[in-house]
Amino acid sequence: MGILKRPEALQLAKEKELDLIEISPNANPPVAKIMSFSKFKYEQSKKEREANQKSKHKEMKEMRFKPFIGVGDFNHKINQVRQFLEGQHGVKIVVKSIGRSTRQQEQELIDRIITSISDIGGVESTPRREGKTTIFQIRPIKK
Repeated sequence: MGILKRPEALQLAKEKELDLIEISPNANPPVAKIMSFSKFKYEQSKKEREANQKSKHKEMKEMRFKPFIGVGDFNHKINQVRQFLEGQHGVKIVVKSIGRSTRQQEQELIDRIITSISDIGGVESTPRREGKTTIFQIRPIKK
């Protein structure tokens, strides 16, 4: 419709039994539309829903290991971690010390985990020790 004065725009909106809605007040001159306010609110909420659907929140999965883990169990857990990483999820690895396990055994397990998934994921946070557990996070490598 072009540039109109405010009273003219209000008069036009009143004649059409619609509302005058300010779209961008910071523009020079400010941009406004003549439309139903309820329709405007509906379109805004629809845009927000679409934006939320597009930015899917990626979960942080968790996998627990113990230093004395069998080869089959280790391979099974690593395959699970690989599936999580392929699904673009981050994985929180928890290594829990039990019994007479030493820190050296724990570190060897952590190294095995990191080397076995190095082609698909990378360590996001360095391993940190909290009591008897060591925790670190792995993120998928972006292609």
